[in-house]
Amino acid sequence: IRAPTSGGNEQWFFILVESAGKREELRNLLVRAHRDYFRILKPPMPAERAAKWEELVGEGRYRAPFYVGVFADLRKSFSSAPGTEERWARDSAAAAIENMLLAAWALGIGGCWYGVPLLMEDEFCAFFGIKPDEGLRLVAVLSFGYPRGKTSPRKRRKLEEVSRSV
Repeated sequence: IRAPTSGGNEQWFFILVESAGKREELRNLLVRAHRDYFRILKPPMPAERAAKWEELVGEGRYRAPFYVGVFADLRKSFSSAPGTEERWARDSAAAAIENMLLAAWALGIGGCWYGVPLLMEDEFCAFFGIKPDEGLRLVAVLSFGYPRGKTSPRKRRKLEEVSRSV
């Protein structure tokens, strides 16, 4: 993996999900995590949008030919400053995630970064076979596959809304 990493420590760990049975099990966990997420949204998701989402789930939303569990690897410590170790490891894992998504896209492969598994971290760690005291912390789950149709960028907030000069 080539990505910026805090202190050059490469505190990331990846678990690949390739078998059909495990992919379907993970997909079902992702659906459950999204349902949890929709319950905590502010403002709540409108009923018609929730119905459309359920329809898309029925059509296979979140089903992918390849998934990656991304973890911050805290099994070896590189810092004595309280609170920084996990933050730096998560930042490093996030940089690796972005590079994987960009590399996949350059090859015509779509990817999605799911943060909702953090709402059910214990269950996702159990799925990945991660023990609570193992020193690996879930950062995200990624899915990869070829897009079904033409994709286009979503509308984004204006630069003035997300930045300022000092």
